[in-house]
Amino acid sequence: MNHSPSNIEVDRPLSDLERSTVRWLLEHGDGDNSEFLSQLDQARVVRLCACGCASVDFSISGKRPAQPGMRVLSDYQWRTKDGHLCGAFVFEQDGLLAGLDLYSIDGSTTPDAMPPLGDLVPYGSASQANNSFKPSPLRRRSARTALR
Repeated sequence: MNHSPSNIEVDRPLSDLERSTVRWLLEHGDGDNSEFLSQLDQARVVRLCACGCASVDFSISGKRPAQPGMRVLSDYQWRTKDGHLCGAFVFEQDGLLAGLDLYSIDGSTTPDAMPPLGDLVPYGSASQANNSFKPSPLRRRSARTALR
């Protein structure tokens, strides 16, 4: 798995799977995410991760975050069908729904598709963790955001 600090610029609507995954994460996240749920209808994918994972960054009604700091709105994990531990979180930047990040927790795979929603459990759940390495949200995105 090679996380490249470069990204691929695009401009396209979210796929149905991307939209349903982000919606589910926002509905099951911490706090009141209604502001960000309402932004989801105006979201477009503007950046893909060059490493091959299925992570995407958004614009909302053509606006992109001006500030680099991020706040995680919902943080979950799942095991792939091959038993690899992966994570998924949705985040905001500068008051805008900014992206969906999918990453490997155990370092054994690159999650290149949306997770099955029924397999998602809160990040750090003991039933799936098995003492695996758990990077912080800032560390997880550091490779993707280094050159922004």
